[in-house]
Amino acid sequence: MTGHLNGGTPKGTDNVASLAEARRRAAERAKADKREARDAKRGGSMSVRDWIIGVAFVAMALGMIWHWLAPMMGATGVTR
Repeated sequence: MTGHLNGGTPKGTDNVASLAEARRRAAERAKADKREARDAKRGGSMSVRDWIIGVAFVAMALGMIWHWLAPMMGATGVTR
């Protein structure tokens, strides 16, 4: 309770100069809390393994689309 008298600052107090600054800080805090909740919900941020698997799925999907569309474009050579 008397921590602020000994050179510390009371918990939860910010020396805010203006209402706009207080709103900005509150928005930053809310954004950080939302990000932490989202990361906790899905088990943390995306790992390298997640990115590699995602890239593999996208590459397979693009390859399948090319396989379907190539005959209509008159593909020649290796792709035929």
